[in-house]
Amino acid sequence: MEENKIKIPDSENPEKDVSDYGFFVQNGKYFARTFTRDNKPIDTEISNFVMKSLFHLDNGTNDSQRIIFIQHKSGEGYSIEVHSSGMKPDSFETILKSKSCTFYGTPQHLKKVFSKMMDEEEKAFIISELGWIPVHQIFAFADAVLNRENKILPIDKAGIIKDQDKGYYLPAFATSNLNNDDFKTERLYKFSQGSINFKDWSKLYYDAFSENGLIGILFLILALFRDIVFDQVGFFPFLFLFGDFGTGKTSFTERLLSVFGRDTIGTPLNNATTIALNRLVSSRTNEIFYFKEYTNETDETAEDFILTAYDGAGRTTGIKSNDNKTKSYPIKSAMIFDGNHLPTSKSAILSRMILLNFENQTFTQDEKTAFSELKKQSELGLSSVLVEILSRRSEVLKDFKTVFSDNAVKIKNDYSNLPERSVNHISLIYTAFKCLNNHLRFPFKDEDVLNTLRKITDQQSEILLESSPVNIFWTAINFQIKKGLLVEFNTDNQKTAHYRIKTDQGGETILQIKYSTIYPFYSKYCRENTINQIGFSSMRMLLTSPSNKTFIPSPQAGGKQYYADKYFGSCYQFMLNKKDDFFKIGDTDFLN
Repeated sequence: MEENKIKIPDSENPEKDVSDYGFFVQNGKYFARTFTRDNKPIDTEISNFVMKSLFHLDNGTNDSQRIIFIQHKSGEGYSIEVHSSGMKPDSFETILKSKSCTFYGTPQHLKKVFSKMMDEEEKAFIISELGWIPVHQIFAFADAVLNRENKILPIDKAGIIKDQDKGYYLPAFATSNLNNDDFKTERLYKFSQGSINFKDWSKLYYDAFSENGLIGILFLILALFRDIVFDQVGFFPFLFLFGDFGTGKTSFTERLLSVFGRDTIGTPLNNATTIALNRLVSSRTNEIFYFKEYTNETDETAEDFILTAYDGAGRTTGIKSNDNKTKSYPIKSAMIFDGNHLPTSKSAILSRMILLNFENQTFTQDEKTAFSELKKQSELGLSSVLVEILSRRSEVLKDFKTVFSDNAVKIKNDYSNLPERSVNHISLIYTAFKCLNNHLRFPFKDEDVLNTLRKITDQQSEILLESSPVNIFWTAINFQIKKGLLVEFNTDNQKTAHYRIKTDQGGETILQIKYSTIYPFYSKYCRENTINQIGFSSMRMLLTSPSNKTFIPSPQAGGKQYYADKYFGSCYQFMLNKKDDFFKIGDTDFLN
């Protein structure tokens, strides 16, 4: 509804309006009617304006909002957005004065004006978050929505969209908010149709970023249907872009996120509080957020945010109230992280990532040409690509669970030694392709997807293995032995020795350690290498856990895990495997 087309008319039937509401409109002003003792009417001017409630905005609270059009007696009009709590005589008078309007009547007169406005107003739902809106089954941009029939509906100047029997209010581009900087970021998510389709866009993206581009395209599809994915499997992995400066990490992400209608420089992970991170990520649904510059010095609270976000849990904070209410900020969108340090200080973080390696600082002419055209199309608009993917929601909803289950079985059979979490991540990426391969024109084939997944899985599995807490422990001990800081047992140093290597009766090589004296050297190694160390008791539990196949439980009576050696004393025992001129303990090289 455009302001220049709004005209509040004078009362067609003043007598009826007086009877129903106690006032009428004439010459763009309100008049109240009273009567003399002999019942003669006296009409008194009570304002220099008139107004109309264009829409009652349902925001899900008791303090709803309204878009009110105020028309000065001169004919000039203004749209304002007012909370119900602001429609008290004193509060509302302040709003009126900002528009050179005055109400001369009594508070009772103003309440009657409000009553008539409310009788005549239409209702609309406030869209306070962008992206997928499940309650209405629409996808919201800052200035348009994709409705249930996959049609794009733009807002009018008041910020309203009428969709059959429903109305929606998108505040960012409403006339009443054009000077409100609170919506500055939201305005970046503007619908921009463009002229390119998914087939041509994905070909450019794949040509520009090759195997990483393949994963990026499929990750985008998963992100746009994140609510379906999360509902089915209960988790959602992150992308981690690893590489030095100038290898294309930022370009990869910017060009991917441009389908949402904006340029983004990302959010530096180390410059934001966890409260800010949670509020940001909970502000949109089924989109992608970009966090830059993860390092091994990243704040522990930010790392905790990453760990909990994987399971969809956000921060819960208290609200100032008498009933101890809390507000939650659930994670509802996908995330991409980048850094030139691998997140190896916490293996639990890396295990929640799909790792993409960026190592080239020089690019082929074909890659440069594709990237240049991709950037050009991004500037023209890529919303058409987004809409084409979103229009396949029904197919994803119908097929995802079955396809994912089948893929998980296939991947697990092909990768028998792969951790379950890694199996699930690969299966998710593959499912995005399998669900929509018959509906979208991908620039790659089934074998291309599987080969790419196999490559990145092999790389990440090796890194995960190296960064596991037990492997880091043995790496640290091996390092300290090579530096000469740990003493090997001989017949003269039983009390001061840290470790002993012996051969049992069956010819097996066994490592014995005095854990309490060795642990401080592990701790020192972690501090010097900025690695998050595991606590004394926790590390002992990991080393002696039944899942640690190198640990040799004590055969001696009493149920103790430590072994009482005749020469070395109380110790823990582990199996060593001879490899050429060095040993391996599990997957870690030892005494090399």
